[in-house]
Amino acid sequence: MPQSLLFHHLYQYRRYICYNAWNELQFRYAGTGIGIFWNLIHPVCEIIIYTIVFSLLISRQTQGHSYVLYLTSGLLPWRTFADAIAQGGNAFTQNATYLKRLAIPPEIFVAKVSVTSLLLLFIYLVLLLPLSALFGGQLGFTILLLPLLAILLHGLGFGMALILANLQTLFPDIRQILQFLIPLWSWTMPIFYPDTIIPKSIQPWLYLNPPYAFIESIRYIILENRLPSIQIWLIMTTWIVFFLWLGRMVNDTLQDDVRDVI
Repeated sequence: MPQSLLFHHLYQYRRYICYNAWNELQFRYAGTGIGIFWNLIHPVCEIIIYTIVFSLLISRQTQGHSYVLYLTSGLLPWRTFADAIAQGGNAFTQNATYLKRLAIPPEIFVAKVSVTSLLLLFIYLVLLLPLSALFGGQLGFTILLLPLLAILLHGLGFGMALILANLQTLFPDIRQILQFLIPLWSWTMPIFYPDTIIPKSIQPWLYLNPPYAFIESIRYIILENRLPSIQIWLIMTTWIVFFLWLGRMVNDTLQDDVRDVI
């Protein structure tokens, strides 16, 4: 499947993806009393816990920023990205019935998960703007880049999830590995702790962690009205192109085997 065909499928099924992504966001917690608001309650509880635990320990090392805002501006993008990876990796097995009976390209189901997480990130970013004003963030025209950065982050997540969706279908143990690997992954980046505690000689190596440049860019637009540098844009572009290409290659190579398994 050429790369152009991958994007053709995504465009061809764009209404299906967006409609089902919105439904998934609305009905993810169907049957509960609070419903869609659990999407907000879960991260708020996590933010409160980390704030209580860490604010007294590292508040002086966040370069004058409110720890609540520093944590929130990094944690919320990470949560949606991690959700896209975890849920996207299960997309083929969860939609096995449709893949067997309908002639829908399998990557559409991964894209639906990515768009669901992207919509949730859009909601979080809207809520972050008044929070930034309340806790001393420096908002400016750069906030117009936040939707673009959110889309790029979840473009990266889509490429990764497409790889995992194929591999998890063939090797179910990968799902169990991811359950402890994803939380561990979050500690390899300064999400909960400030980047100032990392030695300067090591800080450039953080960009080898694919989502780091995206999360850092979102965070410092909210905190300092700071635009990503040209080098950061190049890093983000490189990661997206690489994982979309790799995701397409893996999907093309394993698609027949995946359909046999499901």
